[in-house]
Amino acid sequence: MRNVLTIFLKELKRVFTDRRMLISLFLPGVLIYFVYTLMGTVMTKVVTQSSTKDTTFQVAYTDNFNSSKTDGQLPKLMTYVEATIKGGTNNNKVEFKEFTTGELDSYKEELRAGKYHLVVSFSEDFENKLSDNTASNNVDIFYNGDSSASSDLYNFVSQVVGVSYTNYTVNLNGQVAANVGDKDMMAMKIAAMIIPMVTISILFSTVLSLCPEAIAGEKERGTLASLLLTPIKRSEFVAGKILSLSTTAIASGIVSFTGLILSIPKLMGGFNITISPVDGILLFLLVVTVLLLFVAIGVFISALANTVKEAAGYLSPIMIIFMLFGMAPSLFGFDQWYLSFVPILNVCVSINALLNGAENLLLFFGLTVASTVLYTGLLMFGVTRLFNKERVVLGQ
Repeated sequence: MRNVLTIFLKELKRVFTDRRMLISLFLPGVLIYFVYTLMGTVMTKVVTQSSTKDTTFQVAYTDNFNSSKTDGQLPKLMTYVEATIKGGTNNNKVEFKEFTTGELDSYKEELRAGKYHLVVSFSEDFENKLSDNTASNNVDIFYNGDSSASSDLYNFVSQVVGVSYTNYTVNLNGQVAANVGDKDMMAMKIAAMIIPMVTISILFSTVLSLCPEAIAGEKERGTLASLLLTPIKRSEFVAGKILSLSTTAIASGIVSFTGLILSIPKLMGGFNITISPVDGILLFLLVVTVLLLFVAIGVFISALANTVKEAAGYLSPIMIIFMLFGMAPSLFGFDQWYLSFVPILNVCVSINALLNGAENLLLFFGLTVASTVLYTGLLMFGVTRLFNKERVVLGQ
């Protein structure tokens, strides 16, 4: 029993006196807390908060909501919407237009064309029949999913309609299609939150499976020093390693990209999420360039580490940090051009901007790809310089 205790204490001392071991053991758990906390915050913001600012919403509604209404009287729902929007912090306004029920189809076409942000159709004498439990009290709310402003307004009105009324249904409990557009910007916003994080984690998992073994494995087996005694130049060794790893990573990335493109329409079942051919090409270019950067990071860490386990221990928390970058654009709304020079974050912002249909997309993409290639080159140069240091090569 004494021997068991001796070994037990010895192993605990080895672990808790090794700073590298402590980082690899406990940092991922700390980072996971921040990942899930941020994920919840981002999801709440995307679903419940409007990103539309300085906009005058155009809302049209049917005139049959109240048979005893006076001239100029707004439906109770519209009154609440007006008071809430005008009192908000986004500096938005709202204007209303009343029309007859026979004009509903034409107003839905104008909604689709972008003239209105919301069209509301009440059942006959809606407000006076709300107290009648036997009556069919329904309000249909239509929006244009191609418009972020229209989607935001629909999301807001559909959530607060219960504050104004009771004993009613909305869109016949989902039987009426509310979206008259070809897309669904709310679903695109949610996808724009999820896809960058998932893409980064999937791509970096390729690095986790390949790079720790690349150089740290050679050190651990004792083959690196012997290999560098041959006529091969150290820069040639590094270039060969990076080239082979990059080729393998890109092959894996192509499969990952194909899976991503095929899964996007199914990501939010029942919603219209589409990627155009141009957006697909831009997304593929991002995948390839960020993979090369990940490989450079992985090789750099592998060169610093002395064992495969140590290299993997360093790379795991790095992946979690990069996943945090994936959610950051949806939380803070990054759209400044200088963010295209922030590594990894620029890729996440680009994917987010692509899915949200942001303006000046090509310029931001161009700067992102150029800066990512630059950082990849600098890291590869750094790995070459590391190999000129004997203590790195020998794992000391």
